Amino acid sequence: MTAIRTKRKAKALLSSATAFAVSTFVAASAEATAPASLARVPPAAIPAVIDPVEDLGRQAPGPQPTWSDSIRLTGSVRANGQEFGIQVRTRALPGEAAYRWTFAVVNKKTGWYEDYDATVKPEDFRWAEGRLDIKAPGLSWTGDANRQRVQVETPWGALDVRLVANGPALNYASIGLYELADGVSNHQFALPEMRTSGTLTVEGKRHQVTGACWVDRQWGEMPRSLVRRTWMSLTMPNGDKIAIWDTVGATSRRSWATVLHPDGSYEVVGVEPLERGVRQTWTSRATRQTYPTRWRVRIPALRADLDVRIVGTPDQELRTPDGSGCLAAAAAFTGTYRGQRVGGDNHVEMTGEWK
Repeated sequence: MTAIRTKRKAKALLSSATAFAVSTFVAASAEATAPASLARVPPAAIPAVIDPVEDLGRQAPGPQPTWSDSIRLTGSVRANGQEFGIQVRTRALPGEAAYRWTFAVVNKKTGWYEDYDATVKPEDFRWAEGRLDIKAPGLSWTGDANRQRVQVETPWGALDVRLVANGPALNYASIGLYELADGVSNHQFALPEMRTSGTLTVEGKRHQVTGACWVDRQWGEMPRSLVRRTWMSLTMPNGDKIAIWDTVGATSRRSWATVLHPDGSYEVVGVEPLERGVRQTWTSRATRQTYPTRWRVRIPALRADLDVRIVGTPDQELRTPDGSGCLAAAAAFTGTYRGQRVGGDNHVEMTGEWK
């Protein structure tokens, strides 16, 4: 196991303005019309503006009315011949729905799916600053960048797992700061390989599970002009971790990926716009929103040509405060990557209209 070492915030070394300029350059280099890769960035060549330990804690709210602060766990676990996609997330949002958390499970073989959504009163929600310590009715999430424990209790199921990091943190755009859409920046990093073990209780049965999860941390303003957004996480057999962002705003279209190599170095590369590779869609009965369920994903600089598909059931839509819905789904991929045949589990999250 490779431990994640704590770093003091690099804001003392690299101003936010400079960081944003670097991040904007990275994002601009990853426009759909320019799929070339930046040169591989060695570990610590550009100081990160996030700290993978301290920034697991809650962030001070920004002044923007659409500012949000979130942490999510997505992964695949196995037990008794079954394979489950699991996700846990919590968000601090503006307005009346200030504190929310969700838990969802899909049986990838049978298609069984259930989710739970909770809105929590401010006095019943705690997310400490400077450390990972989240408590709310039915939810406990504690630990650090190396080890975590997540406990969830709902009327239909429960989760109690321990996570152990296996490898370095992934800083989006290599520094943890990037332009999401239309000039609006976000901070984001991930702990992309957390070995997972514990218990999952669903359909009245308690399973001893093992597997791997991806923990993702994001905060900042959500652009009002965002038409749609898609996020994908993939782990390649050679150990490369890939995080894809595909966003359409009023004035910008960005499709790009951050690649973290096992040695800690980065590549930030262009991705062909995901809309070009949509092969199947599904329309939610609850929201009437249409989402893709299968894509051909091409990343020229990585010689990647991947077939990504949602597994279990397409109906993995989470509720959102505005009623529009968010498809957050377990997925799988096959194809070629750097000239080799590859396959594995991944996760996809989408909001917005694809019709």
